[in-house]
Amino acid sequence: MKLDKGCALFFGTKIDSKLREGLALSKPGDKKYFDGSSEEFLRVLEIGDEKDKERWIGKVIKPGPAVTEVDDIQRNIISILRRVAPNARIPASAVKIFVLQGVGLLPQVIDDEVEGEELDEAGSSGPYITY
Repeated sequence: MKLDKGCALFFGTKIDSKLREGLALSKPGDKKYFDGSSEEFLRVLEIGDEKDKERWIGKVIKPGPAVTEVDDIQRNIISILRRVAPNARIPASAVKIFVLQGVGLLPQVIDDEVEGEELDEAGSSGPYITY
């Protein structure tokens, strides 16, 4: 198992029809909140091919945010979306976290795979980082 400390994270929600409509109808002064021009605000990312393309809106976060920051990031995203698209109802649970490939700092990988050693000890479960 490897821990990659160089990949940025994307906290965002999928753009559905209501949110798409709300973004399209947003005030010209509010476009700055999601046009991707500032790291403080949101950006729209597309995934998939032309046939199955999905658009997501959210925030790119530097690698390794503290667990205590996650709620603040989530609230910030929801707050901005409520401002720019007040008719779109986005529950806090709609914000998902993804690893953003191709964006981040210098590669910093911690490899905890030890050759010839049994990683699954009796009575343990789940992934662990060994030192």
